Amino acid sequence: MNKGYIYIILVFSLITLSSCSFVKDLTKRETQEEVWNIEWDSESEGKPIKYRKDANKEKKNIRVPKTELTEYCKSWIGTPHVMGGMTRSGVDCSGFVGSVYKDVYGISLPRNSGDIEKVVDPIDDKSKLKEGDLVFFNGRSGKVNHVGIYIKDDTFVHASSSKGVMISNLNEKYWIKIYRRGGRHPEIKDKKDKKA
Repeated sequence: MNKGYIYIILVFSLITLSSCSFVKDLTKRETQEEVWNIEWDSESEGKPIKYRKDANKEKKNIRVPKTELTEYCKSWIGTPHVMGGMTRSGVDCSGFVGSVYKDVYGISLPRNSGDIEKVVDPIDDKSKLKEGDLVFFNGRSGKVNHVGIYIKDDTFVHASSSKGVMISNLNEKYWIKIYRRGGRHPEIKDKKDKKA
């Protein structure tokens, strides 16, 4: 086999694996993640999304504003996780975040979660997170291996390695344990400042 082809395959493999790195690690942990049935209320702005862990538990409601971001993300819910994927047929965490940022904000992001973290301004205080900010999570190595997009009231949308694109809550035990920090892209900040 030509050395050039081997080099291309090696580079592609590294990019793919670093996107949501340590797949086995995530698969082990993902079983602890809470899964909610989601009912989107599209009647009017700010209506609740209803979360229900199972039929025997009380529903939990959260008000999600009807914005360009939430409407766009809604169309991705349920897309399966595919390592290295960037389409609605299958997507990984950084592929999903990159697609959303490109289509909603016109911003190109690096391909893997670790590199995405390097291009945003850090947000260490969770209470300062705003819609469209990014949230980062650690793997066992202590390095970033997962990224999602903050919505509101501690919820974020992301491509889970076992459940696909879904909405989760930062206050779930699973996410509290591995939460790293938030981040705001400089171009997002500039756009919001201009609107204000």
